Amino acid sequence: LNIDRYSLYPLAVVTLLSWGVLAFGSVNPWAYVPLLVMAGTIGIVGLLGPREPDGTHRRLAAAFLALFLVGALQLVPLPAAARLAISPASERFPGAQSPVPPSGRTPSPAAARAPALRPLSVDPGRTVVGLACLGGFALFLIGAARRLETHDVIFIVRGLLVLGALLALIGLIQQSFYAGKIYGFWEPRFGGSAFGPFSNKHHFAGWMLMTISVGLGYFCSGVAAGMRRVKPILRERLLWFASRAASRLVLTGFALALMALSLVFTMSRSGISSFCAVLVLLGWFAIRGPGVAPRRFVMAGYFVFVLAIAIGWVGVDAVGQRFAGASWGDVGGRLPAWRDATQVISDFPLVGTGINTYEVANRIYQTSGFTERFAQVHNDYLQLAAEGGLLTGVPIVITIFFFVREVRRRFRERSDDIQTYWLRAGAVTGLIAVACQEVVDFSLQKPGNAALFVVLAAIAIHRPHGTFRLMGRSGSSRVAPS
Repeated sequence: LNIDRYSLYPLAVVTLLSWGVLAFGSVNPWAYVPLLVMAGTIGIVGLLGPREPDGTHRRLAAAFLALFLVGALQLVPLPAAARLAISPASERFPGAQSPVPPSGRTPSPAAARAPALRPLSVDPGRTVVGLACLGGFALFLIGAARRLETHDVIFIVRGLLVLGALLALIGLIQQSFYAGKIYGFWEPRFGGSAFGPFSNKHHFAGWMLMTISVGLGYFCSGVAAGMRRVKPILRERLLWFASRAASRLVLTGFALALMALSLVFTMSRSGISSFCAVLVLLGWFAIRGPGVAPRRFVMAGYFVFVLAIAIGWVGVDAVGQRFAGASWGDVGGRLPAWRDATQVISDFPLVGTGINTYEVANRIYQTSGFTERFAQVHNDYLQLAAEGGLLTGVPIVITIFFFVREVRRRFRERSDDIQTYWLRAGAVTGLIAVACQEVVDFSLQKPGNAALFVVLAAIAIHRPHGTFRLMGRSGSSRVAPS
C-alpha cells in the first residue's frame, strides 16, 4: 500500500470500509454508530481541506440538505386532525388517535381534552436512525469527492483489493465448515444463509459486486498505463511481464479472480446476474475508452477469463440448476412482499410511513408468508417509496439527477488521464451493478455496504486537479504508471 504521511486520508477511508464490512456489515448499533461517526468526521475533514468547493459540491450538498430537511418533517409532532388529514391511513396503527399513558391508568379529563401530538412517522426512533445514516453518509460523500486525488483513489482501491481477497477467503473457508456461527462464534439473530461476515449471502454478493467493479477498473488502468511505453514487439512485452508493474497486475488479477469465485459460490442469482452485467459494461468502456486495440484485447480477454474461472470452478451445471430451480412466477417469493409494499404506497402516498419504518408498517400490511415477518420489501425502490412517499421521493430524484449529470460531465470533459478514466469507469460500473441488484434485494440497507457505495460515488464524481505530493516528491495530478 506504500503508506506514508500523505496517505492518512485514504487510509482513514480504508479503515472505515474495513470496519463496516468486518463488523458483520455494521447492522448492530455497536457497529453502525462508530461507522457513522467515522464517516461524518472523514467528510468534515474533506470539506475543511485547502481546495475550493466547485459547483458540483454545492449542488449536491444543497440536494442532500433538502432531502434531510424534508425527511425530518416526518418527525414534527402534529395534532391528530392535521396528521390524519395528511396521512389518513395512520389511524390503522394502534394508539394513532388517543395514546394510552405508559402506566395504563385512565388519563385525566384535561389530558383527554388535549390534542394528541404525534409525528407522521409510525416509529420516530427508527426514523431518527435513518436520518442519522443519511446525514453521515451525505457528509462523507461530499467531503470525499472534494478531497480525493487520483493517488488517493489508487490507495483506496488497493486497500479494497486486499480486503476483498481476505473476505473471499473467509467466505470460502467458512462455507466449508459453517455450523451456524459467523467467524466461528457469532450466531446470526435471524438465521439466514450466511456467507463471510454477512448473515445474508446476497449482501456479501452486493459488497463483492462493488469491489470487483472498481478493482477491474484498477486492473484495466494498470494494463493501459503500464504497457504505454512498451514497444509493440514480443521481446519488449515479455520483458515487461518481469517488471514490478506487471507483478502488481498479476496479484490484482489473482485477487479479482478469488473475489469473483467467492461471489459465484454464494449462488446468489441477483449477484451472479449483476456480475455478468459488470463484465459487459466494462467491456463497453473498453471498446469506447482510450487505448490501442492490443490493450483492449488484453482487458476483454481477462474479463472472459474471470467469468470462466468463477463459473467453471463452481460448475456450470450447478449454476444452471440454481437459475432453473427459481420460482420465476413470483420472482423467487418476492412478489407477495412487493404487493404488500404497493398497498403501503397506496395508503401513504404523500408522506410515507417514515424513513426506516417499513418493518413496523408491515406488521399490519403483510398478507402472506406468516411463518416469517418481512422486515424489508426486497426491492429498495419500492421501500423508499413506501417509507418516504412524494415527500422524500421528489428530493431523491433531484439528487440522483444532479449526481448522474456530474458523472456524465466528468466523462465528457475528457480531462482524465488513463488511470483516472478507468478508476472512474470501475466505480460507475459498481454503482450500476448494485443498483440493478437492489431491484430484488436490499444490500444497501447494510451500513457497511452503504459506506462502500458512498466511496464509489465519490470516486465517480471526484475531479483531480492542482498538484500533490506523493511519496515525498512533488508532481502533477496526472500520475505516472504504477
